[in-house]
Order: sequence, then structure tokens, then C-alpha cells
Amino acid sequence: MKKTRFEIKKQMGLTRKGRITFGEKSFSTPNLIFPTNQNLINKIDPSTILLPDNIIGYHIEDPLHILDETTPKNLKSDCTLIAHQTDLFTTSNEIFGIPKSLNALFEDPLQELENIPILSEIYPNTNTNRYLNYEVKSLEHRLKLYSEVLFSKAKDQKFIMEFNFKQEKEFLPLIIEWINENITHILGIQLSNLFKNLMNATDILHWIFTLKQKIPSDLIWILGGQIFPQDYALALYLGFDLIDARTIFQWSMKGMYIGSNSRQWIRELQHPLCSCNFCSNLYPLMPIHGELAIETQSNIFNHNLLEMVGEFRRIHQYFTDATFRTYLEAKIHSSPLAGSLLKLIDVNYAAEINSRYPLINTHPVMCIGSESYTRPEISNFINRVKKEVTPSRAYPMAIILPCSAKKPYSQSKSHQRFQKTIKRATGKYYTELHQIIITSPTGVIPRELERVFPAAHYDIPVTGSWDETEIRSTGEALASWILKYPAFQIPSRTQQDESMKIIAHLSGGYKLACQYAETLIQKTHPKFTFHYTIDGNTHGGASSDSTLSILQEWLQKNRTLLEKNYPQSKAERMTRLTEDEIIIRATFDYQFGKGAGDLISDRGAVMIKGRWPQFNEVYVYDGAGKLLVGRYYMDSGLFKLAPLGAELLLDHNRNFVKINEEDLRGTTVFKPILASLDETAHPDDDVVVIDKNGEYLGVGELNSSPQDILSALHGKVCKMRKKIKRKKKGTPSADLALLKEIEGDD
Repeated sequence: MKKTRFEIKKQMGLTRKGRITFGEKSFSTPNLIFPTNQNLINKIDPSTILLPDNIIGYHIEDPLHILDETTPKNLKSDCTLIAHQTDLFTTSNEIFGIPKSLNALFEDPLQELENIPILSEIYPNTNTNRYLNYEVKSLEHRLKLYSEVLFSKAKDQKFIMEFNFKQEKEFLPLIIEWINENITHILGIQLSNLFKNLMNATDILHWIFTLKQKIPSDLIWILGGQIFPQDYALALYLGFDLIDARTIFQWSMKGMYIGSNSRQWIRELQHPLCSCNFCSNLYPLMPIHGELAIETQSNIFNHNLLEMVGEFRRIHQYFTDATFRTYLEAKIHSSPLAGSLLKLIDVNYAAEINSRYPLINTHPVMCIGSESYTRPEISNFINRVKKEVTPSRAYPMAIILPCSAKKPYSQSKSHQRFQKTIKRATGKYYTELHQIIITSPTGVIPRELERVFPAAHYDIPVTGSWDETEIRSTGEALASWILKYPAFQIPSRTQQDESMKIIAHLSGGYKLACQYAETLIQKTHPKFTFHYTIDGNTHGGASSDSTLSILQEWLQKNRTLLEKNYPQSKAERMTRLTEDEIIIRATFDYQFGKGAGDLISDRGAVMIKGRWPQFNEVYVYDGAGKLLVGRYYMDSGLFKLAPLGAELLLDHNRNFVKINEEDLRGTTVFKPILASLDETAHPDDDVVVIDKNGEYLGVGELNSSPQDILSALHGKVCKMRKKIKRKKKGTPSADLALLKEIEGDD
């Protein structure tokens, strides 16, 4: 029997790139599947159908004639089923090699099949409320027949199970229970008629996310029924791997012309909407009325096919560039129902999506509309700063600054002017003043995190005015950060405590957000107020000469507060974190969880420019000298751990993968040997790999999200980037050799 399997190669939210392997053949996902039965397109000469390579075709049959027993006679011709996965198409674009019938399976169950069956579901068009019990019993009967008849004979065969979307709550638990009981025979599921019922968005999302939570994650997800290319991106965002193009074939024969963001009847068009060869052939015939000629149907069909394939190619490219969410936000504006569906996902299922998004990235984050406020990259950054990062010391003063168009901020002209002004006013006490940048939609960005993705990668349209959502979200993030300073840790202030001052050098929407934060802070610290350096009578922006002179004057008047906090002796100054250590500490906390930064910075850390401009190398000191901890990449603002850096995080109990064996053969951890892992990690995170005794094995990168890894039946957990060499028992230790290995390249 040929081995059939599906494996996830890369994940971004529920969207995933994978591979279906069937014997010696393999197909990439996401992808389209095409029906190859001649009855569907019998009017068109197969030699005129221009199908691309590496697509998946399926043939339709009913293997057990199950539907013959449960479906009225007038529907028998539509009781279809069965599909496929052989390479049905050649470069000459001729259809060949229709799969063998599954009936042969029962003559010789051990033979090698050339198809993967899709077990279809078709019900009569009846009143759901009146015939609900009938449909539930019909589904139970169908599932029982598959379990007791088909699966008992096809012991080594896997199937794809089709289910029609139903609003009624009785169906979903029955489906989930049956899938888990028969999981050895299930390769995937096909859900049909979801996008035909987008008015029921809440019920559709309940179906999808409940199934995602309750069944194994390494099943293939196919979307069937009526769906058009304009909604393909949204379907893949919801976690579908394959889309059935059968309905497009049917609509094409009727004269439906499909564009990238629309669909119209050919009779309603004055001219084609694209310039492909098939549309060029249609152009002389436009406008078209009456019965469609075979040549017209063929041209419409091939144009629609190009639109489908072209949309998938665009999706593949945006997924590769990690800008798929940006593309999706542009696509949903062509459909109010699609737009509402995305908003419901961001509001009700943010945790399920965001936890599956990588933290480490370098792609531009374009925040164009209101839906960008809740995109996963932004939400993850806001939450990580809020939960994991804390100020590096008890600062006596902090200054809140506006963002800039150029990033990282310190490279912009405005922020260079800010820092020059602050240095002139504070002198050697410059380091005692903490700098905070506020912006929409990322909220609060401490200066030490200004390179971290997406703080240095987002872009927004600048109008000078902020809407209410921007003011509230930014104000809440600012209030949360300020309350982390040690001076605000006391429960309440009965009078103004002068141990710390907060300066707001802001105007416009920035100032409104700051004022909102002020009201939130005053709930626990009623006497607290910000010190604003720009009032309504001041002309010019925050970086103008007039406003900067006011800022400089204010800082000079209050410089004594910085002087009091500055360590007087050299010994005291040696214990303070350096500028490099502040960046290292904050970034480690952001990336590996609160407390990780202290494990590195407490050892005395230094950042040294690497051999290549892409990264700086981070070292710590101990009795043996300086030891490489990791590399700080300038494009992402995040770390790749060296073996020692990962080992230092061993007791932190975050970003770990534990196996149930004493050693690992090879460099890949697979699901069967997984004992446990950190469920707060994200795809592509650096993880510390340990054996069943808790001993260190090396550092690797997580393949997909922990929740999907734990629910999968098989597959890759992580790939080791660096595996340490263990001493053989009875071999004397070689400290020098070990030290060279630790300091060596990754």
C-alpha cells in the first residue's frame, strides 16, 4: 500500500503551507482540486483546457452506493463521490489516467490504489426544522455504514470525509465524535456550503474553530461548495488547505464571468475585464445574449480557470513574503460579508489565531484600515510588551515622545533632534531619563525595543487626527506601562509623590491618548499628573525649534531629580546596566518571557558588531572569559540563540521541548517522542530541547504552534539548529574542546 500523509511545513495563524505525499508523488498546499469527470465538462474538448502543473484532480464515484439507500431516486445521479490524488495532468494539458474504481478495493483489499476517496454528503432540499430528526438519523446511518462496512474492508486505506454545514447544534458533536473514533481511516475533511451561507458567520466560525480544537491538526482541510476566487484568501486564513473548484466549472458553463474581486454574468458585460487570450477571443462577440456557443463557454471556462490559478499564485507569494494578512485586508473590502467575518474572527477568536502567528519576522506591516488595529502581529506585540517586559531600573524620570515615519525611530531626524536636546539638558545624567515612544496601532514602544518586529516594520496613513479607537488603545497601553515603574508600585498616593516625573512632549492625537492614560492612572494614583511641554498656544510640532527649547528648559529646571538618582561611586555605577544590557534584557524578556533577560544581563552582557552587518553578537562573562549567547539580528530586532544562550535559559521553563528519550537520533524532534513543550511558544520560536531527565540537548526552532503540535497524530515538532556533543560514558571531560564548541559558529 502506498503511504499517504500530510505534513505542515510552515504556519502563519491558521493558514499553513504543507505537502501531501502519495507514494512517490507529492503536492503542495494550499492548492486547488479539480474534477476530472467528463460529465461535468462534456461540451468542451479536453485538449483546449489549459490546466497547470502540480495541481490535484479528483474523479467522482459512490464506492458503497450508500447514498442509493438514503437518497430519493431523482437525486441518485448527483450522489457523487470519490476522489484522488494522482497526477492527472501533463504539460500538454491532456487529461489522462482516470483513477481506478474503488470497487476493486473489495476484490483485493491489499492492492495499491491510485486515489484517495472523498466520502460525499448530499441531502434532499427539505425544511430543516421539520426534517431535522430525519437528517440527524440519516447522518448517523451514513457514518455507521462507513465505519462498519467500508472501513472494515479498506483496513489500510484513508479517506476524506465531506460534511455539509448545518446551523443546528445536533450535528457538530456527532461529527467530532465519529472522526476521533475512526481517525486511523481519516486523511482529511471537506466542509461544503460555508461561503454560501456567510450571513450565518457566527455559526460558521463556531463550526470551524470547534473542529480545529477537537480533532487532530494534521488532517487535510478542504473547502467545497460555492466559493469564488475573491474569497480564497479568507478561506485559507480560516485554515483550509485545498479548495474544490467544481462549482466554478458549473457556473462557467452557465456564463458566469469571474474577476479577481467580482463575478458577473457574461450577458451583463460590455467587454471582458481582463486581457488574457481567452478574453481577447470573447471581445469581438461582446455583448453576448442568448444561448452560449461551445466556443464561448470554453473561453469563459478557461478565463475563470486562469483567475483561480492566478489567485492561488498570488496567495502563495504573499504567504512566502509573510504579507498574507495585508493582502487579505485588501481583499475583504470587495465584500461586506467577508469584512464582517474577518472582524468577528479578530474579536472572538483572536487567541486561537494570534498564538499561531510567529513572533520572529521582518516583513512590512501595512496598517491601512481599522481592521489593522487587531491584526495578529500588532496584537502579539502589544500583549508581549504588556505581560513580559518591565523597565530595567527605577528611573526617576521618563519622557513620552511621538513616533516617526522612519524606523527604527532613532534613525529619524525628529528623534535625533529629541535626543540631542535631552543630552544638552541632562549631560552625563542622560541615562537616568527613560524614553518611551507612543504610536498607533502598536501602543507603547520603550526605546530599547524600537528595533523589535513589528515596532520597526509597521506603517500607517498619517492624517494628524486620531479616531477614538486609536486614542483608547494607545492610552490603555501607556497607562499599563507607566504603572510598571517602581515609583508606581504602591497601591495609592494620598498626595503627589515627586520620586518620579513623567514628561509628555506631545501634541494632537498623541496628547489626547496621553491624557486618556492620565485618567486611567489617576484611578489608583489620584494626585498623579503628566508634565506637558506643548500646550495649545505653542506653534510647531514636537520636533520644532520652539517646542524643543521649551523641553530643554524644563529638563534643566528639573535636572536635580536625575542627579539624586545617579550613582555617586564608580562601584555603584559598575552595578548599573549598560545601554547594551538594557536592550538585551528587554529583548530577551519580550522573546522568551519575563525574567529571561535577567538570566543574561546579570552575568554582564556585551553586544559586539558581528562579522556580517546583519547581526551583532552577544556575549556574557564568567571565569572562563566571554561566551557567545546568541546573535541579535538587526532586521528583526530579535535573537537567535547560541548553544550556551539556550542552556542559560534551561531553568527558566519557557520555550522548551522535552522528549521522552535519553538522546535524540538525528536533528529533528518528531511527535512520537515528544513528552511536553511550552504551550505559550509561537511557531518559529527558538526552543531549548531537553531529554527525559531534563538534561540539555541543544537549541532548535519550533515547526508550528504548540496547540497544533499537541493535537497532531504525527509530524515534526522542531528542527535542531545546534545539537551539543555529549561526552561518552567513561571519557574524561575536555573543557577546552567544549569551550571552543560553545564559542563556535551556529
